[in-house]
Amino acid sequence: MGTRILYVHGIEAIGGAERDLIALLRTLDRQKWEPHVVCPGAGPFREQIHAIAVPTHALSLPPWRKPLAALQRRSAIGRLEALVSQLAPALIHVNDIWWVPHTVRAIASRSSNPVPIVAHVRQEIEPAKVRRYQLDRVEAVIAISQQIEQSLIAGGVSASKVRTLYSGIDLSERRLTHDGQEIRLMIGLPKEAVLLGTVANLFPRKGYEVMLRALPAIVRAVPLAHYVIVGSDDHGYADRLKGLASELKIADRVHIVGFQDPVQPFLAALDLYVHPALMEGFGIAVVEAMAMGKAVVATTTGGLPEVVAQGETGLLVPPGDVESLAATVVLLLKDKARREQMGRSGTARAHEHFSLDASVAQVEQLYGEILAR
Repeated sequence: MGTRILYVHGIEAIGGAERDLIALLRTLDRQKWEPHVVCPGAGPFREQIHAIAVPTHALSLPPWRKPLAALQRRSAIGRLEALVSQLAPALIHVNDIWWVPHTVRAIASRSSNPVPIVAHVRQEIEPAKVRRYQLDRVEAVIAISQQIEQSLIAGGVSASKVRTLYSGIDLSERRLTHDGQEIRLMIGLPKEAVLLGTVANLFPRKGYEVMLRALPAIVRAVPLAHYVIVGSDDHGYADRLKGLASELKIADRVHIVGFQDPVQPFLAALDLYVHPALMEGFGIAVVEAMAMGKAVVATTTGGLPEVVAQGETGLLVPPGDVESLAATVVLLLKDKARREQMGRSGTARAHEHFSLDASVAQVEQLYGEILAR
């Protein structure tokens, strides 16, 4: 049996952080490592973990910052502590900042036999919040962009504990042969439609309202433009977006298709990928789009400028700037040759910098270094 690692994750729905962990677990060398996952007892994330034959342990981890959840939190920490005693992992990997405090508390009583914790930071984080999530109290912190690494160090995490490891995607050929026609038919697009799209769960911080406000100007310049949104919605936010689209008189141009797996056929159907995020730690969906040969328009927030090579694989605009977003999208929609060139450069960049195999090898190397200490 390999060295046992316990992964801690508290969300049922699947977004970028969940896709990334599933990809890591699928690729991990099972001769060397024996993964177990603590996660909610139902939902698509747990189903996908089971599908790749990784054992799960059901536990709901209430938010750290909500005062009303104090009792549930205490009970969840107690159950996590019992699980750690039962499973005796060599290492704990927490998949996002939200569950680091629970994990730090759960192993605090094991002073004679401490378990090292690796915390994955997938969010843009203000330096002032670093201690709030007890990130200065773990053995190692993985930042998914250099921008996040700088914030962590500014917030008091020792530079020797932090390293930037970009998330990677599976670049095997089978994922790159998709014909988007089927998807265009499914959405019900007119034959000559020009399709824009975003892959991200439905949250305000993903910038969807900014994109919808930019759409009337885009449609005036490119009359056949349509926009597809791919991602799960747990909070009824889709209704708010539909209301806004109606108000802006573009309801017939906006297509909300929910969570989709695989996502590649939807990317294949696009003429241009747009990522209008107001906050974004890294942007794995942008890498997926580049790998599928799509030019990208994204914002200058978080790790996105590290993913998109400005002017080469896409164009960056300030977050929240409706006019700039509309003008940049129109510029690329009217220049097919430039879009195609950017798409080719994007594919090359994805292969060079963001391959899953390279990313997992770096994570495994980090595990080895921590365990050797």
